[in-house]
Amino acid sequence: MTGVENSTREEFNEKAKSGIMDQVFDDTGYITVGYYKHDDETIGQSARNITERLGEISGMSGESHVLDLGCGSGRPALDLAVKFGCSVVGLDLSDEHIEMACRSVVGYKAGKKDLQAEFYQGSFLEIPEEIMKQRFTHVIMQTSLFYVHHKAEQLFKQVNTILKPGGLFLATDFYRTPTVDQAQCQDFVTMNSMTKILSLDELKNILLRHKMCLSKHENLDSHLVKSKQHAIKKFYELGLPNEVILPMVKFCTNRMDFVKNGKVTFQLVMAERMK
Repeated sequence: MTGVENSTREEFNEKAKSGIMDQVFDDTGYITVGYYKHDDETIGQSARNITERLGEISGMSGESHVLDLGCGSGRPALDLAVKFGCSVVGLDLSDEHIEMACRSVVGYKAGKKDLQAEFYQGSFLEIPEEIMKQRFTHVIMQTSLFYVHHKAEQLFKQVNTILKPGGLFLATDFYRTPTVDQAQCQDFVTMNSMTKILSLDELKNILLRHKMCLSKHENLDSHLVKSKQHAIKKFYELGLPNEVILPMVKFCTNRMDFVKNGKVTFQLVMAERMK
């Protein structure tokens, strides 16, 4: 694990311990950009919606074996297992998240006796052997791929190995728009603990080199903006001190501004592993 990954892991562990994001997302166990089916939906419901949408558009079923890279607290993967009947595996950098996921499995099994779920702590740049020896119909990443845009070749080499022919890779993620260069996105890259940001065309070419063909992408810019607006509102409603609120507001505003200014776009992408 790299020094950057260790610092990111510590950051995620501290956030998990604080419980602030759980409160922001209505104690759903989700921390992601949402998908709004209706204007009056809460940020927690919107987060559930985006996970459900991944399952719907990719045809998840009881025959599916799904890997969630950057699984957080495990609740999104577990909800997929309940909704679609699939078996799920989750990987996350944060020890705290994996402990939360393993505790959640117990509760979910009370309602679904045949639940099949495994969770592992580790980096998705060095996927553990317990996962690498499995073969998946779906690999998903929700607002986590952007952390490794600079090592996307390394990531997709592994995904190519574990994804069955005809299997699907799905992600919700940030991309640089076609007319914008890296330098114009530097503030965004720095704020989001990134090294670089890919464009959709660059992602498409990387996928092709690893026998995956981009089959769908959906613009979710309006959903990103609404999610961040709701998050900022929640920060203030929780009555948190300014030293806690202001950095989080700055973070959300940075994401919104880059999307509104057309420099960055937030997309749902789906790619098929070639047969």
